[in-house]
Amino acid sequence: MHFTIVSYTFPPSKEIGGRRWAKFSQQLAKKGHNVTVVCANNSGSLEWYQKEFVGIDFCVLPRNYPEWLNGYANNILEKFLYLIYTRIFTHFTKKNLFDKGFAWRNPMLNALEDLHSKKAIDVLVVSGGPFSLLNYGAEFKMLHKEIQYVADIRDPWTWGGLYGIPNMSNNKKKYQELSELNTIKECNMFCYPTQNMGDVLMQKYPTFASKLYLLSHAFDPDKFSNVIKDEKRDGFIYGGTMYNGIQEYILQLDKIIKANPNIGFKWNIYTGTQYPLINSNFANGMITIHPFVKEEQLFKLISKSAAYLAFFPITDKDLISTKFFEIIYTETPILFIGEEGEVGKFIRENKLGVHILPENIVSELPKYLNGNVPFTKNYFNVSQYSFSAVTDTFLNALKDYKE
Repeated sequence: MHFTIVSYTFPPSKEIGGRRWAKFSQQLAKKGHNVTVVCANNSGSLEWYQKEFVGIDFCVLPRNYPEWLNGYANNILEKFLYLIYTRIFTHFTKKNLFDKGFAWRNPMLNALEDLHSKKAIDVLVVSGGPFSLLNYGAEFKMLHKEIQYVADIRDPWTWGGLYGIPNMSNNKKKYQELSELNTIKECNMFCYPTQNMGDVLMQKYPTFASKLYLLSHAFDPDKFSNVIKDEKRDGFIYGGTMYNGIQEYILQLDKIIKANPNIGFKWNIYTGTQYPLINSNFANGMITIHPFVKEEQLFKLISKSAAYLAFFPITDKDLISTKFFEIIYTETPILFIGEEGEVGKFIRENKLGVHILPENIVSELPKYLNGNVPFTKNYFNVSQYSFSAVTDTFLNALKDYKE
């Protein structure tokens, strides 16, 4: 089959969202399918794509989205334009100015028409956000009923807290609702990565329940070929963004450490995020922030650590990301502090570590700060979440989602 995958963000960009379909596209190609990727210009040369994504064709389009609309104005003119667009122009359009696909409709549809005329598209996959792309995909499907259209969302759309949606006017929110409804009406399969998102969609669109499909996040075992699951482990580790909304949890940790100076606690954080709260004197110097390191190096470090310590804000209590499967693959226990949700439930039910509610930090956290976090090896079959296994299940499911 010829799969055409539309993913605005794609490697070599490190922006959120590019990795999901980059990996799935490689798996589809490995399994013998023709794959074409339509993406925004993410500074990758044709030679780079040919080397990194062997056997995959690329259609790279201009981004058509100014960085200053993200709030990254570099000069007075860009600041002025930002004010004009967000204070004045926004009132004359029903679209979301903070959706990067805002001006991508014609380039995307024209590119798809050109690709389809040269090599018929069997399956069109559109990944969002930007969520506008999903609606453009629905337009294309309306013109080409023979194509199997798969709409894939990585984040909540109309009910989420991202992409400026909570601050929209009622008219703009209504347009997003209509776009979401139109997408789910026209697509053959509507994919989401976590069950809690599926529960919301099932409640919102019971008529289209047969189109809903859980396409989970996945991990790539090949990245870990050189990772040795060390038996002599020491200290806690964390890698990734330090989120807003966890400041109070971190301050409580500081008090606990200072009250128990001989507990043997040590926490290494590898991040590209500036987090001013933690300095060399914080928690008696037992917390150290390191610069961002590449994934392969990070997971070597994780495999040498006693446990993975993660504080999540309430907004991410249901976010079971790829990183969880990668941590499990290294057989490293997880000590998770956050509100009740899918993450805590996932850790408890699969015996992957310990979940502590924020209100219980003072009473429960000290018991585990020596690094002795319980973890039952081989209880959870993480191999089912490899990109290869998830892709096989997806391909089998496609047969049942044809009209």
